[in-house]
Amino acid sequence: MAWPERIVLGVIGRRADELALAWAFGLARRWSAELHVVAGYHPPVGMFPHIVTAHELQEARDRARSQLTATVREALVGVDRDAIGEIGLTLVTDNQLDHAIATRAQTSGLTLFSVVPTGLFARRHLARARRVAAGLPCPSSLGPGRAVEPAGLDLVH
Repeated sequence: MAWPERIVLGVIGRRADELALAWAFGLARRWSAELHVVAGYHPPVGMFPHIVTAHELQEARDRARSQLTATVREALVGVDRDAIGEIGLTLVTDNQLDHAIATRAQTSGLTLFSVVPTGLFARRHLARARRVAAGLPCPSSLGPGRAVEPAGLDLVH
């Protein structure tokens, strides 16, 4: 396997796992690869008689983006930014997250997942990450030592 030039980190759940971010940054630094973080957020939902305004939708998106940016900055403390290629952020609504990760993975050499290991929905998030990873064309991992084989890979010798 050649070293990947691009790595995608898919954040499953409401927050990025700090260990997964450090792991992704370490791999990107080791291979001088570009890293692209893809995360989802939950926009506000209106209930009669309240209708969600465009301003409220934009505020929710901005708040989610600033939280993700702050988490990424915290994870980069002490990391030589010159050793890592470009870092990109994509924020989509949660129902579009699987598609956004799959789209980014089409041009990446490796896809990683950030799944917070504890909490009420930990198993559900892990199952979602496995389902997305199983359909990707590139190698994927749910964490160190937890590789998922790419779709269409024939392991029969």
